[in-house]
Amino acid sequence: MKNLVWLVVAAIIALGGYMLFTGKGPQEVATEASDAINAPAVVDEVTEAAEKAGEAINEVVDDATQSANDAAEEVTE
Repeated sequence: MKNLVWLVVAAIIALGGYMLFTGKGPQEVATEASDAINAPAVVDEVTEAAEKAGEAINEVVDDATQSANDAAEEVTE
């Protein structure tokens, strides 16, 4: 319990120091925190882009495999 109290005190001091150093008020800090929480929308976009890239890579690999198989069949004939 004592460690939790020290942790809360340290967090308050860090937040106060941040606000003093940057010159931002509590409203601006709260707005930035809110924007950071809304970041999952960006994560969703990145995830979708990664899925599309993965699908494209799979298609390229499948095409390359098929071409190699066709070439190997022609060589054996």
